[in-house]
Amino acid sequence: MKFFTFMLVLMITYGVATTVNASGNDNPDSVFDGVLKRYVSKDGLVNYEELKEDKEFNRYIEYLSTADTDKLPPDKHRLAFWINAYNAFVLKGVLDEYPIKSVLDVGWLPHSFFKRKEFLTKQGKITLQEIENVKIREAFREPRIHFAINCASMSCPKLLTESYKAGKLEEQFETQATSFINDKSKNYLDKENRILYLSSIFKWYKDDFIQNGEKTEAYIARYLNPDDAEFIRNNKVTIKYLDYNWGLNE
Repeated sequence: MKFFTFMLVLMITYGVATTVNASGNDNPDSVFDGVLKRYVSKDGLVNYEELKEDKEFNRYIEYLSTADTDKLPPDKHRLAFWINAYNAFVLKGVLDEYPIKSVLDVGWLPHSFFKRKEFLTKQGKITLQEIENVKIREAFREPRIHFAINCASMSCPKLLTESYKAGKLEEQFETQATSFINDKSKNYLDKENRILYLSSIFKWYKDDFIQNGEKTEAYIARYLNPDDAEFIRNNKVTIKYLDYNWGLNE
């Protein structure tokens, strides 16, 4: 009975997606998968110029504006939905303003792109800041979301070429965390001077990464390559934060 109820909820929720793909593919995740595979490179760079003309992406945005998230199971299904919504709305926000060199070029107030630009959902208009802080961070207390959501900038974690899915969310989180933390353009260890250079993400959201009282460097060591991780565990290091490159990820 529980399984039947669960399946009924999913059918009702995703029923709004039957208009997503005129070719008959009514799975929203699959539609977004196709969009990401077509326009995002393995390095996480986006072909915005061609994406702007993609009708499937526009239909996916329409789906996000009508999906009833209250009917989604309040666990990884809902978390995956909001991560995908954030990433898709960021793409949509860039396309609305394109061509631009940075999301910081949008609006006259600092970070207007995230704080003031609004996107339509079934519950009303919402900003990217509200999605990140309320729908994702406050609701799930999951630090690895910072490696999943993408802010259309070069210093962000790479945008995946697939959507996030409840059934493989743990695998995707771990892969993204390992990839980002070991990307030497964003984080690296200077053993000679015992300095751990980190992305500013670890400064801005420090409390998310030390929820259990561990130090930031201990969290980093969980994902670093074995040699660097051992060095950090056995030596006192100083943390310095790298400047953030807000250049558009294209």
